[in-house]
Amino acid sequence: MAQDNGADRRRPTLTDVAALAGVDSSLVSRVLRGDPKGFASADTRARIMQAAETLGYRANVAARGLRNSRTMTLGLVLPGFSSPVYSAIAHGVEERARASGYGLVLSTHAVGDPHETITDMLMQGRVDAMLVASGLIEDTSLRQLVDRHPGSVVLVNRQVRGIAASVVVRDGDAAALAVEHLSGLGHRSICGVFGLRTVDTMVRRRNGFVRACKRLGVDATIVEMPDRDHVAGYEAAQRALQTTNPPTALLAGTFPMGVGVLAGARDLGVAVPEQVSVLALHNDQLADYLSPRLSTLSLPTRRLGAEAAELALSLIEGGTPRRVVVPDAPELVLRSSTATAP
Repeated sequence: MAQDNGADRRRPTLTDVAALAGVDSSLVSRVLRGDPKGFASADTRARIMQAAETLGYRANVAARGLRNSRTMTLGLVLPGFSSPVYSAIAHGVEERARASGYGLVLSTHAVGDPHETITDMLMQGRVDAMLVASGLIEDTSLRQLVDRHPGSVVLVNRQVRGIAASVVVRDGDAAALAVEHLSGLGHRSICGVFGLRTVDTMVRRRNGFVRACKRLGVDATIVEMPDRDHVAGYEAAQRALQTTNPPTALLAGTFPMGVGVLAGARDLGVAVPEQVSVLALHNDQLADYLSPRLSTLSLPTRRLGAEAAELALSLIEGGTPRRVVVPDAPELVLRSSTATAP
């Protein structure tokens, strides 16, 4: 019986891939980990990828982390999971991180101070970079954090003066598209339901709403709420629809707010869309199961997470912090909650 010394089953190495592809092993390393400094033609990259697949090469993530003194882990701080936006962002971050051999640690504000959570994770070396998708941490605290940990923090769906590393979507354009749609249906009085002006996303959506109403000659009113959840939408609808001259359309600044607006109108006996049309920023499958089905503006939140992870990985490799706006245009998802103005 032949003796098995295990030589035939040894793990393929970068050197093996390089030999099969006919290139230097350092180039193989850079290409396989997506290093932007790994300059190679498309043909060479394809040859390297094919060689890795043929040999069954898999990066030794643990060894790479030890060699670079890294945890090979990203952290993501969310305000919670009450909005479908946060789940989509998390999925986008996780997919991009996994593609680069990184794990993901999630943290929410359910327990403790989120600022302390981020500081502890970075100071203790538990993550290589933190992605902050929250409007609950003060700008001053974030700037101090970035000063102490340069190149380790990326803001997601938020911009702060003095912090360059951030990724956002076209919130203002989404609000403007909503106004254009409602105006096209003949609505001349539209109420925007938004969160506090201290929240960057609300500022951008509110500004897009106001500018579009002014441009189209629409009478704009705003109800500002301290929160951005179902309860806030419900209370805002009750407030807006019980005025002397109620609007004929409501634009909710978040999807949960939109759900609350529908409930608020229903409990007042105001028919949607016969008496008032309702639109919400951000889309979710739940909209198809509401009564009436909620019309929404879809924004690329999954790509938002992926782009944020890409920026964080770039910073870890020594890249330059920058502000990124995901270029995908918002899309109107029409359902049953909007109609011609009464």
